[in-house]
Amino acid sequence: MSELSEKNKKLYVELKELDDQIKKLNSHLETLDEQLSDINTSKLVISKFTELKHGDELRVPLTSGIYIKAELKDTKKVMVNVGANVTVEKTPAEVTEILDTQINELNAFRESLVSNMKQLIARIEEIQKQFK
Repeated sequence: MSELSEKNKKLYVELKELDDQIKKLNSHLETLDEQLSDINTSKLVISKFTELKHGDELRVPLTSGIYIKAELKDTKKVMVNVGANVTVEKTPAEVTEILDTQINELNAFRESLVSNMKQLIARIEEIQKQFK
């Protein structure tokens, strides 16, 4: 009986570890979903930007909830932060292409996380059957 009890203890420890891993994966998935939502919002904004004309008035955020009025001077280019406070000019089409690439990469990573999660769940189900 002691052997069975020891086996159950090991299985219980493994279940706990698997549960912790699933919680971490869930957290990563939530973060990825937020990033995907942000990127899709950016795509929508870029698409709306292409509808603007030279001289249109905009509200430009200075900080959270604080805006200034600005007049649009250039409708052909936007400035993209590439890191270290460096920006480069890109066309809206180029920005959309960059965003699409990011979406594809994040979706691939998301699929990988979901696949890992399914494997963990399958292992949990195997262990649970051993307790019955």
